[in-house]
This record gives sequence, C-alpha cells and structure tokens, in this order.
Amino acid sequence: MTTPVSSRRRGTFWLCGALLLLGGAYWAATSGVRAHVDGLIGQRVGQPLPEFRLVDQSGAEWSTAALRGRRAVLHFFRSRCHSCLAEVETLRAFERALPADVVLLHVLTDAVLGFPAAETAATLERCGFSAPVVQADQALLDSLHRAGWANVTPVTYVVDAQGLVRAGLRGRQEPGAVEAALAAAR
Repeated sequence: MTTPVSSRRRGTFWLCGALLLLGGAYWAATSGVRAHVDGLIGQRVGQPLPEFRLVDQSGAEWSTAALRGRRAVLHFFRSRCHSCLAEVETLRAFERALPADVVLLHVLTDAVLGFPAAETAATLERCGFSAPVVQADQALLDSLHRAGWANVTPVTYVVDAQGLVRAGLRGRQEPGAVEAALAAAR
C-alpha cells in the first residue's frame, strides 16, 4: 500500500517529466521552423530582388525599379511581434546614420496577416520610424519567403545597387549587423 507522501512524489515526478517532454517538443518544433525559414530566406541571397510596387504612408510609390542604383534594406516586421518591438531603437539609430546611397524601407506584414487597422496604427505610432513604411502584399511575401511565413518576423534583406539580394537576416538585429551586411553589399 502506498502512502500519501510517496503518491505525491510520484505525481510530482510524472508532472515534471511531462513538462520536460513538452518543453523539449516545443524547442524541437520551433528550431525546425526557424531552420526551415532560414533556408527559405537563404535561397533569396544572390537572387534579384523580386518585382514589387507598394505605396508608403505618405502616398509615395516604391518599386524594385526605384531602388536600382542604390543599396537597399527591406526590414519586414509586424504587430504582435516581441522581437520586432525589441529592435525598434536599433532601427531608429540606423535610420539616423543611414548612408546617402542606401534606401531603408520598413515593410509591414499586418495586412497579409489580417490584423485590424487600429492595431497596425498603434504599432506604427509605437515604432515611430522616420524611413518609409509600406504594407506588404501577398505577392511580395510569396516571392521572397512565402506569405505563409509572414508571421516569422523580423526579417531584413540587404540588396546591392544592382538589385541582388546580398543578405537575409532573420530575427532581432543588434547594432552593426545590418551595417556589416551593407558593407558586404558594395
């Protein structure tokens, strides 16, 4: 016959084991997704930037053709993204020190994900970017790393003056990472 103390210990043991198993499964799944998305992003490196035509918040049109002849940074982000919000200060500092031959476009994926307009507006206000912000469309996301992965943000693409993608950076960027990718894109 078991005593109440040993029964509680056994229950605690099984609970801890189940939590460890769930944690391991979560880690494996997220690692697999990250590896898959890194592969999709990596496939763009060395390829031409896909054709696109999008309008920013001020009504100015941005297209692949408009970027040719200048290096470009396309920073994809979204609402409800902790990493996106965590890198805002780094991106604002990057905006202030942006070289004259570089165009920075913030590309918001909220519309593709179906986020409410009020939430998008709150995110844009919170970010306070001075560089243009455009809303991604499904065609652009499909041509880069598939629209189904629009919620895997932030992603930053660095494009050379000839229009070739030279780097694809997934996740929160630390100071200097984008600058290093830009230097390599000369």
